[in-house]
Amino acid sequence: MKSDMSASSSYETQYSNASAQSNDSEASLSLSSSTTVQYEPIQVSLYRKQTPTIATGRRSKHFILVGVEAARREKRRARNREAARKLKEKRKCIEDELLLKHEELQSEHVNLQNYIKQLQQKKQNLQQEIDNSFMDSLQELLSNDNEDLNLFFEQYLHDLTLFKEPIENILNWNLNIDADSMIDN
Repeated sequence: MKSDMSASSSYETQYSNASAQSNDSEASLSLSSSTTVQYEPIQVSLYRKQTPTIATGRRSKHFILVGVEAARREKRRARNREAARKLKEKRKCIEDELLLKHEELQSEHVNLQNYIKQLQQKKQNLQQEIDNSFMDSLQELLSNDNEDLNLFFEQYLHDLTLFKEPIENILNWNLNIDADSMIDN
C-alpha cells in the first residue's frame, strides 16, 4: 500500500509534459505533450489537465478558471455568499433577541430587588409596631393610673410570706385552689 501511495504522489508531483517514472517497478509513467498517460501495456488519454492542488488536495481559490468551470465556481461562490449572509442575519437576530431578553430580565431583577427592600421595610415597621404595642401595654399595666394592679398589690401587701415563697409554689397553690373549686361543683 505504501508503494501505491508513493506512486500516486509521484504522479501528482511529477505531472508535466516530460516523462516520469513511478516508484513501482512494473508501472512506468510517461507523459507526452498531447496529455496522454502511458502505463506499460495501457495508454490513457486525459480529458483535461490536472489542476494544481494545495497540500489538502483542494484547488487554490486564486487558480484562474475559464469557461464552464469559471461559471460553476462563480455560481457556487454566490450561493456560499448568500448562505453566509443569511446565517449572519440569523445570528444577528438571535443575538438581538437574547440582548432584549437579558435587558428584560435585568429590569425584572431590579424591580424584584426593590420589592424585597419594600417588604423588608414593611416587616421592620410591623415588628416595631408590635414591640411598641407590647411596651405600651406593659407601661400601662405598670403605670400608677392602673387601679386594678394597685388593688392587687394592696391586697397582698401585708402577707409578706407570699413574697418569700418560690413562684412555683404560688402557681401550684393557685392550681390547687382551681382544682378544689372544680371538684366542689
